[in-house]
Amino acid sequence: MSSKALEQILNYFSSSNKNILSQLKTVSHLCGGALLVAGTCIGAGMLGLPVSTAASGFYPTVSLFVLCWSIMTLTAFLMLEVSLWFPNQSNLISMAKATLGKSGEVIAWIIYVLFLYSLMAAYTAGGGGIAAQHLTQFGLSEKLSLISYVLFFALIVYSGTRWVDFTNRIIMLGLLIAYFGLVYLVTPHINSAQLHHRASQYLLFTLPLMVTSFGFHLLIPSLKYYFKGNVNQLRIALFIGSLIPLVVYLAWEWIILGAIPLRGDNGLLSMLYHGNPAVELSEGLKRLTQSQAIPSLAKGFSFFAILSSFIGVALGLFDFFADGLKIKRHAFGKILLTLLTFIPPALFAYMYPTGFLYALNYAGIFAAILLIIYPALMVWWGRYHVKIAHGYQVAGGRLTPIIAIAFGISVILMLVLSKMSLLPIPN
Repeated sequence: MSSKALEQILNYFSSSNKNILSQLKTVSHLCGGALLVAGTCIGAGMLGLPVSTAASGFYPTVSLFVLCWSIMTLTAFLMLEVSLWFPNQSNLISMAKATLGKSGEVIAWIIYVLFLYSLMAAYTAGGGGIAAQHLTQFGLSEKLSLISYVLFFALIVYSGTRWVDFTNRIIMLGLLIAYFGLVYLVTPHINSAQLHHRASQYLLFTLPLMVTSFGFHLLIPSLKYYFKGNVNQLRIALFIGSLIPLVVYLAWEWIILGAIPLRGDNGLLSMLYHGNPAVELSEGLKRLTQSQAIPSLAKGFSFFAILSSFIGVALGLFDFFADGLKIKRHAFGKILLTLLTFIPPALFAYMYPTGFLYALNYAGIFAAILLIIYPALMVWWGRYHVKIAHGYQVAGGRLTPIIAIAFGISVILMLVLSKMSLLPIPN
């Protein structure tokens, strides 16, 4: 064999190896981005969803889940379109200012804070309730248990991103173990007859909470930097990443609605009106299965689900205040940021210890404005008024943002009507 032929063969294999490594790197990036999206969605909302949707029935709930997933994924693509118009460091607030002006920026700032505070209030009430179950055994009152819970995680967030990242890895590992353990142990106890219950008139009651459970849009500017602006990879990661929570939520609905009765003192409707779902679900599964492992797994799942959301939202709110209020991160500044982040939701949980679902529902209003209406408005203004749109564009022309805005307004309207007792309420 000539040296030239040998050189060609070596070049061929070298080129092939580079292509394989490049493809593996791309797949790794796509998996990482998709899991970031999925992890942002999956969390404490899982505890409220089966309790809120139980009255509607499993199959009507599946339909609404698919609708919400479709609209939320569509508005995520709208947010992506806007994000690609701006430099890497741009966030929702700066994008709102560039497209909607100063008033758009101010409204976005206010809604952003209210949205994160609503989530923090829900997670503080839910996590504090579970913590109290354990800490009261050591002589602490429920109020002191709540304070201890908040102080512990406030200290972690105060300590910085590295501590938050380390804690979150442990939480996510615990969440996955508990989730798959519950799926394995509870599945034999599912009563398929319970899954055939249908009462579609109660579907709209659950819409705001369901929207909140697909809220990953604020992550998109960071993903743009992660993928170095590669539009095709971003679209794939957003689609797959949003599809994972849909599958997980539907599996969870199937398990809970099939295993725990709708009515009765220990039924799902009783949990909706008279208890903290973060606590009551684990007790309901314990009574159902009589398994020694179920109580620990259920409580662990509930606690880890809340913590995975709680610690991420807390860090986001901490960083948002630091940037928005220009507070320096020296010792006093970090104490001030920690107080701003944790004190208001702790006060809510202190006064309304069973306010988990209440706070999550109100978060649905702010999610509808921030994650559905705002991306559509920014696309509309960017394309047709200030005319700064360029590059990637979501299909559908003017109709796409109109559909998104109409859906966002519907979510807000549903919650308002339910509070005015003008919607059928489960009973």
